[in-house]
Formats: sequence, structure tokens, C-alpha cells
Amino acid sequence: MITININCELNKVLHYRCSKDFILNKHVILISSISLKNSAGFRKSVKRLSNLKYFIDPEVEHVLVFATGTKFFDYDIYLNRHILLMDKASCLPCLALSPPPGSTVLDACAAPGNKTICLANYLKNKGVLYAIELNRRRFKELNANLKSAGVKCAHTLNDDFLTVALPFDEIDYVLLDPSCSGSGIRNRADDTKVIDEERLERLSALQTRMITHVMTKFSKVKRVTYSTCSIYSQENEQVVETILDQFSDTFQLVDFLPEWPSRGQTERTRACLRASPDDTLTNGFFVACFERIIKIDIQ
Repeated sequence: MITININCELNKVLHYRCSKDFILNKHVILISSISLKNSAGFRKSVKRLSNLKYFIDPEVEHVLVFATGTKFFDYDIYLNRHILLMDKASCLPCLALSPPPGSTVLDACAAPGNKTICLANYLKNKGVLYAIELNRRRFKELNANLKSAGVKCAHTLNDDFLTVALPFDEIDYVLLDPSCSGSGIRNRADDTKVIDEERLERLSALQTRMITHVMTKFSKVKRVTYSTCSIYSQENEQVVETILDQFSDTFQLVDFLPEWPSRGQTERTRACLRASPDDTLTNGFFVACFERIIKIDIQ
């Protein structure tokens, strides 16, 4: 799947005249979205796609769906960064957050920058977008990707999210996609045969600490997304349950895609989304969206 980049709107991409006539070529066919209104119809439509046929994703804004194996790398539309190659599941945290233009947003673990670019799309490059990356090499990669994508609103920081000084009271939205086991990535499928419980415990503790940092330090934050490319409940539902236990008076889960077929595995996490190759034709993924509870004082 591809997502439309910040420097090119959807209607421009659909009519983009690249050197090899990629999108405009008469042999490139836009498939009707009529059959995509439910998950079964979506899966059926995707599996029927052939080379140079595509459709507009019915759920995630700015996303076009192409057949597996479509070769983009020889086309100007890709080389000029008008499109960004992404798995659909990776776009879900940005959709859940949906920060309006002019907002102040934080991408807490930003490299390589794909989600940062998606956030800039929602902001329409208007507002402030902090992007933090601790690793120096990945920080350079982040900056290069944001520059080539035309992102103008980002302020990048090579620092530790848990200790960096930020204007905490000014940040409206936080996207947290921290280090995880990566067990949902399809080419790592063999790694899931042996579960390292100690590693999962360490990751879960770090993930919980990072969300707790957001909930306690960012006093004006309106919405927070937590996501992993993990299939394990230790990194997903269990982390969310812990946060709900601690912050149920101030934050609640948002069910942002109620028709999504695969949900959180416990009663309290039904609003969370899961994705998988079988259910959604994506990598394994998990998304939770927290929203601050607005309390009204009644005198």
C-alpha cells in the first residue's frame, strides 16, 4: 500500500504525469470501492488486484492500495517522494490521532519517519511537529526522510524521550510507537516460534513507563496513541490494562474504527485495534487510542 505524501495531494497523484505514465497510463485502472464496505469485501478486492490496478482505501485517508509486488522504484512518482510506501497497519496510529492543522504534535520514537510524514499530512504542514529519536544513525535517517518528503513543520531532536526537555503544556497530541519485539512483521514470522519471556517483560516495562510519562508529564495532551508491531498481549493489551488501572479517571480508550474486524483481546481493550496478515492483509499490529476525559465542574 502507499500513502500520499505531504507535497502532493491525492487528486494530483491520481493525475500525475510521470516519465513512464505510471498513474495516468490507460492501462492503470482505478477499481470501484463499492465492494470494500466490509472486511470480507476488502480482502476479496485486494486479492483480485493485478499489476497496475489499484483502489483508494476505504478506511485510511490518503492511502492507495496496489497489488503485492507492484514495482514503484522506476517511476518518478516514487522517486520524487509524491508517494510513500507503507503497510496500511502502520498508518492506523496517525488516523487515530488525526491532529488538525495548527496543532502541536509529538512523535516520541520517530525514526525512520514514515509516521512523522503521515502526521505532517494531517497537519497540512501547519503547526508544530516534534520528532524525537535517540539513536544517532536513525536520527540522521529521520532528518533525510523528512527533508525529501517536504515536511516543513517538524522539529527533530536527537534525544531520549523520557528525559528530553519539551514544552509539555503546549503539546496537544502524542504518537507513541516504541521499541517492541517486532513479532508482527511478516518476514520475522519464524522468530515467533520461540518466545523470550524475559525480553517481553523488559519491553513491556519500558512501554508502560513511556505511556505513563505521557499521561503524567503532558498536562494538556488531548489524545495519545500507543502502537506496536507486536502480536504478543504482554506488549499490547497488558500494557493498556495497566495504564487504564492507573489513569482511568483522566483517560479513556477511543473506538476510532468501530467496523475494524480484529479487536483487543480483553473486555476492557475492545476499543483497541489488532491487525494481521490473515484478518486485514497487513503486518501484525496493535493500536490503542487514549483520549483525555473532559471534566465539567457543576457549581
